[in-house]
Amino acid sequence: MFRFKRFTIQQDRCAMKVGTDGVVLGAWAEMEGAKRILDIGTGTGLLALMAAQRNAIAWIDAVEIDGPAAKQAAENVAASAWKDRIRVHRMDVRRVHITEPYDLIICNPPYYSGMMDSADARTSLAKHGAELTFNELIFSVDRMLGPQGTFALIIPIDREQAMLRIAEQHGLRPARRCAMSYLAARQGKRVLLEVSRNAGASAGSALVVEHHPGLYTEAFRDLLAPFMLDF
Repeated sequence: MFRFKRFTIQQDRCAMKVGTDGVVLGAWAEMEGAKRILDIGTGTGLLALMAAQRNAIAWIDAVEIDGPAAKQAAENVAASAWKDRIRVHRMDVRRVHITEPYDLIICNPPYYSGMMDSADARTSLAKHGAELTFNELIFSVDRMLGPQGTFALIIPIDREQAMLRIAEQHGLRPARRCAMSYLAARQGKRVLLEVSRNAGASAGSALVVEHHPGLYTEAFRDLLAPFMLDF
């Protein structure tokens, strides 16, 4: 179980647990004004719940291919204050058909393709991208994102250019970027990106999670203060 200030995540049946990447993305992505939000690969339901907390008007769809995770995400949503605005769907995002595009799509995607598969098949699917490639992800985003919409995600920084090349092929260009380091003394490991069809100049920033193990930076604490119990 993982308790936040305004909701609780049960995660014993989910292959991928609550982690820093997902929490940071949920707090960093621009959600103001979006009326329809899609969370691809919702897992525990974390990003969908963070979106509902931050945006009081949006209808949110959360898609998850793994059955036990989808069921637990639905239970986490049902126990929240926003159960009437979030719908969890157990399905493959590549097979989703929509009647109305989304203003915002968010995703903490499987991005370890090419590495050794996990011994647990569900973890492999969730973490290693054994099924959903970057090309398939962007193709799905392209067909579901509205003309003025934004796609926000977090990926390893060494795969940023590959992702941006694919996004460019679909007319999606960077609008915001944040390089994230887990420790101040180490180079950035992750990058948060927002891409859209009508992006102008890209705005860049950086975020350090900890000065050293156990001592969080003020920027990290400020970003997550609306969510984390200890901040």
